[in-house]
Amino acid sequence: MTAAVLANLVGWAVVSDASAQESPVSGGTIIAALPSSTVQNFNTQMTSTTAALFMADVWADGLMSYDKDAKRIPRLATSWTVSEDGKSYTFKIRDGVKWSDGEKFSASDVLFTLESFGKFNTYLTKLMPLIEKASAPDDTTFTLQLKQPLTAALDLFDKEVFPLMPKHVYEGTDIATNPANLAPVGLGPFKFDSIAGGQSITFVRNTNYWEAPKPYLDSVIFALIPNAQQRLNAIVNGEIDWFWPETVQIPATKAASEKGVFKVIEIVRTAPQTAVIDLNLRRKPMSDVKVRQALFHGLDRQRIVSDVYQGLAAPAKNAVPSGFKDLHDTSIDYSKLYNFDPVKAGKLLDEAGYPLKDGKRFSVELAAYAMPPYDAIAKVVQAQWTALGIDVKLAALDQQIWLDKVYKQHDFDASVTSLTGRSNPVLGVDRSFVCNSRDLPYTNPTGYCNPAFDEIAAKAASAPLGKQMPFYKTYSEIISADLNQLALTEARTYEAVSTKFENLDAQFNFSFNTHPNWAEAWLPKDRQ
Repeated sequence: MTAAVLANLVGWAVVSDASAQESPVSGGTIIAALPSSTVQNFNTQMTSTTAALFMADVWADGLMSYDKDAKRIPRLATSWTVSEDGKSYTFKIRDGVKWSDGEKFSASDVLFTLESFGKFNTYLTKLMPLIEKASAPDDTTFTLQLKQPLTAALDLFDKEVFPLMPKHVYEGTDIATNPANLAPVGLGPFKFDSIAGGQSITFVRNTNYWEAPKPYLDSVIFALIPNAQQRLNAIVNGEIDWFWPETVQIPATKAASEKGVFKVIEIVRTAPQTAVIDLNLRRKPMSDVKVRQALFHGLDRQRIVSDVYQGLAAPAKNAVPSGFKDLHDTSIDYSKLYNFDPVKAGKLLDEAGYPLKDGKRFSVELAAYAMPPYDAIAKVVQAQWTALGIDVKLAALDQQIWLDKVYKQHDFDASVTSLTGRSNPVLGVDRSFVCNSRDLPYTNPTGYCNPAFDEIAAKAASAPLGKQMPFYKTYSEIISADLNQLALTEARTYEAVSTKFENLDAQFNFSFNTHPNWAEAWLPKDRQ
């Protein structure tokens, strides 16, 4: 997207902060840049692509969210109770709320969302089989009965994992092809307005928003800018107001922010983004654990930290991210178990029956989404595995093609991606390892299925708080031996936002993967 196009989206200019007002006023537009040239589905019950997640908080909402200290705060549920046995949940649903199209919202929408969208939701793979009964006995009550306790069950109903969907829009339709997936009706502060080709997506103030007088801004425009450098240039030049810098850009972004036009905010989460390589165990040679061990020994993960992440990451220690301090066992350390040792890697490959012949051992295809940091990680991995005598064919793909290839067709040898554990391993970690017969994006594409592991994962998930660590220790030990997935790095995350807006501290007062919904921010009249 050119500067001229950006400038024509709205008619404002960057001005100084000198005229800040004390109380919020209405008006103004924010332009947020998305790292994409297109968005094929806005509905994050069905997709967890980055662009869709960034937009979701603008138009969607959920039962609860989290403040910056990771404390649960009510949204469309005003309160909730859990039975002593951990199997029964009762949510009191906010009354008098309307969807963005003016229709009444009720507990029946919550029930419909669970029953109709649960099978599509990558984060709910652990919950759905455990549901004994779900009901909406009246408009303001939603109940859930589980077959067995799930300690993290409440975390599965936050506004990012479980955005609420309108029953009156989806009922009786083919949910996967419903037009609302690209023109959503929601409960967020802004409502969908229009798409301008491959350039921008516009949301305008939702006059039915339940937190009136919020939002204060008239609109949010998402500029589609797939090129990372163009996004940085755009915020430096005042053409956009927000973007998510790629890790490799963070030093330059911080340096550019010193001019005061924008600032860089670190988003602190329990579980950082973990870059991983999924290995397809359905195929040789990945089906041989010695080959998987050799591939891990052949990776200099510190090189990935320095070259790809500019030092703003750390090598991953085991299957449970280190951010889960009460669940991460430090005695299981990939840096020691699978230290960078090309000689050892070569011996393991020899033992597995893949000696060097004319300088080559075997060929593999390494698939990656052709965007940072995945493409950069893939190139480092390619170089390091090539040094072992492996012919690595790099497939840098469009995101949808990559998703179909890896998660639906399972037509890959190895695949690079990045995953987030969110608030509990049940949400974002289990999905990489538990037996999986479906083709949901970002859910175990490797063919790995170990009943002993699934049993431990279930026990870990149902154990009371404070008693889960022994199970997660075994959990990590099993994965460290089986290695269907190679955990590379844990990265820090930052967002860049224009300083012309007021109340940004409140706007960014959140934990985990929640992104700005712009309901808190406002723009003084002399900056509009």
